[in-house]
Amino acid sequence: MSKNSMPPVENYLSVSVLARPRPQLALDLFKAIRERGCEVEDCRIAPVGDRVAAALLVSGNWSALGRLETALPGIAQKLDLQVQFTRCGTREQNAEFRPYAAEVIAPQQQDLLVHLVEFFQSQDVQLAEIATQKYQSTYTGAGMVSVQMVLHVPVNQHPQALRESFMDLCDELNADGMLDPIKT
Repeated sequence: MSKNSMPPVENYLSVSVLARPRPQLALDLFKAIRERGCEVEDCRIAPVGDRVAAALLVSGNWSALGRLETALPGIAQKLDLQVQFTRCGTREQNAEFRPYAAEVIAPQQQDLLVHLVEFFQSQDVQLAEIATQKYQSTYTGAGMVSVQMVLHVPVNQHPQALRESFMDLCDELNADGMLDPIKT
């Protein structure tokens, strides 16, 4: 590829938003970003307590991201948001790891997350994403917790040995668990 035919270099902005929930929130954010010539590359929006949290990776050329950075304080005031942002790069890819999904359903217990994270760190497994939610069982009223994780498992690690160790941990925690490769 010649120098003249190379694609333009994209720049990235990481944007974190905290807001009161309302139906138009995502649409208002996406429009504000688009109006400044930027594009949402990656986005997570979820309720957190009585608020909504959004994490966005926004791309654009240098000028467009500059316009968005300048506009974000005004957008935050207009839409009643708390916003933080910083320039960043894209997520690093590493062929030394393969993606796995883990899910745990357990009775609510104070140290559950600590035990799970300590276990995976002791196995040299990297935690890429985690989502948790406490809830009351509709059948019994028992306090439960659901944990979903995306993990990066070293390619040289034996999958069955990791799965067996994980299931042993789940038994110790009185939890149901699942650990499977992510098929992309």
